[in-house]
Amino acid sequence: MEDGKNEEYVICPRCKQEVYKEAVLCPFCKFGIMAWLAGDIGENGASI
Repeated sequence: MEDGKNEEYVICPRCKQEVYKEAVLCPFCKFGIMAWLAGDIGENGASI
């Protein structure tokens, strides 16, 4: 069960909270999770 949880969640690089992978924005710090996973922005939020 732990493996399934790890596949659905990622650690937000900004606030270090566990966030659902399909979230558009981190609910804790409003970091763009989808854009970060797609490679559009880096861990600091700057465009790549």
